[in-house]
Amino acid sequence: MKILIPVDPEIPVPPTLYGGVERLVDGLAHAYTAMGHEVYLLANPASNCTAAQEIFAFPALHSRGYGNVIKNAWQLYKVAKKVKPDVVHSFSRLLYTYPLLLTTNLAFLQTYGRFISPKSTKLASLIGSKKMNFTSAAKHMLNHLNDTRKFTPIYNFVDVNYFKPNDQVEQDHLMFLGRIEDIKGTKECIEVALATNTKLIIAGNIQPGHDNYFDTHIKPHLDNPLIVYVGPVNDEQKLYYLQKAKAFLFPIKWEEPFGIVMAEAMACGTPVIAFNRGSVPEVVKHQETGFVVNTTKEMIEGVSKINEIDREKVREVCVERFSLEVIATQYLELLSKISL
Repeated sequence: MKILIPVDPEIPVPPTLYGGVERLVDGLAHAYTAMGHEVYLLANPASNCTAAQEIFAFPALHSRGYGNVIKNAWQLYKVAKKVKPDVVHSFSRLLYTYPLLLTTNLAFLQTYGRFISPKSTKLASLIGSKKMNFTSAAKHMLNHLNDTRKFTPIYNFVDVNYFKPNDQVEQDHLMFLGRIEDIKGTKECIEVALATNTKLIIAGNIQPGHDNYFDTHIKPHLDNPLIVYVGPVNDEQKLYYLQKAKAFLFPIKWEEPFGIVMAEAMACGTPVIAFNRGSVPEVVKHQETGFVVNTTKEMIEGVSKINEIDREKVREVCVERFSLEVIATQYLELLSKISL
């Protein structure tokens, strides 16, 4: 197949720093190419994805704003006319696809990694009819939709060749990794660490507007040798801390779409103990790759039982469910089906 992939224009593919969607696209582009397909990319002009047959640039570097939408939608239209793809796998704004939906018979797959607008997807479905299809990063993301017939849940992948166990290190701490704010449950992780007398590594950035949360609930505990805040981390640091973690704690208080860090932890063989919200019950297999719990007390109990979890099995299940090859194959099967 000839696959055209448009990606929101703010961040290059692959990203130089943060960029979850852009990393996902770069990985899929390499997998699609390795499996014999042609990939064409429409993205930020600084993109240098080596798997793409050709890279086209969006003229407007911001997704929002009437003028930007018009410019980028027109660019997608022109690129599609030039490339003549079999299918468009879109990670950019749904509005960009409208000119093509209205004037061509191209098949479209719109992938969502965040909240799905019922209004927007319904309108696109009406315009595109059978041509428009959707994926979500997890099944729970579809719970608020009345009609899910055009939606297929396909999880995000984790680089299991990079995130892997290290049998030479001792697992000596619990770990929290994410934004330091209430909905991520950083405070609850500290409560678990103190209750179990276990060292806790806190990694992540403090978002603007959440300084008070950090100053009130996190900072007062940093004098305790059990509680260590290491700030934002890069992939190398993340791997180091995950490999040495007894368990990864994920006490979220919102419906997080996927939570890739859970899969990264499991790829390292590290069990996940997480609150039963968002994608957690889909990602974590209770009592096999960790524990799905409802309260801080249950999380504390999970830490006390963490040795019951087989770390080799955690890794094995993660590779079977979230490796790039598995996820890319699922996408390709769907793309092949809708492009017929």
